[in-house]
Amino acid sequence: MDFAPTNKANERPEAERIARPINNQPSMNNQAHKSPRKMKKLIAAILVIIIVIGGGLMLFNVMRSNLAINKGEYQAVFLTNGQVYFGKLKSINNDYLVLDNIYYLQVQQSVQNGTTTTTTDQNQAQLVKLGNELHGPEDQMQISSKQVLFWENLKTDGKVAQSIAKYKG
Repeated sequence: MDFAPTNKANERPEAERIARPINNQPSMNNQAHKSPRKMKKLIAAILVIIIVIGGGLMLFNVMRSNLAINKGEYQAVFLTNGQVYFGKLKSINNDYLVLDNIYYLQVQQSVQNGTTTTTTDQNQAQLVKLGNELHGPEDQMQISSKQVLFWENLKTDGKVAQSIAKYKG
């Protein structure tokens, strides 16, 4: 028997030596552990990009809506309940429209012999300035965007704009 010192690395079976990485390259097991981390970083980066693009599109939409407002003129705001308000839109965002210098139409029905008539010839629409009501509201509204069907700029030669000018006049 020879009691000479031996190298333990040389005593390993052949299959174990073959499976060892060559040139200190990482094994497949190490790459598998890094892959989920890379995937999480990639997903996070994609989510950030989507959020930034989505936020940019929402901001662009709000800015575009605000640019469409003819600031020197009046606008008509049509609500889902059938009410229409006329005034000056100050701003629009995803949640609210801000309207001030507000007017609305009030239909007055003619009364004959103690009964109310319903013929359209005898009904008159009158433009009423907001703020003169019993509860005394301020002349500004924050209207929920969910309640707005649409809004439009009014021409200065339209009947509503002329009535407002006459009221102020």
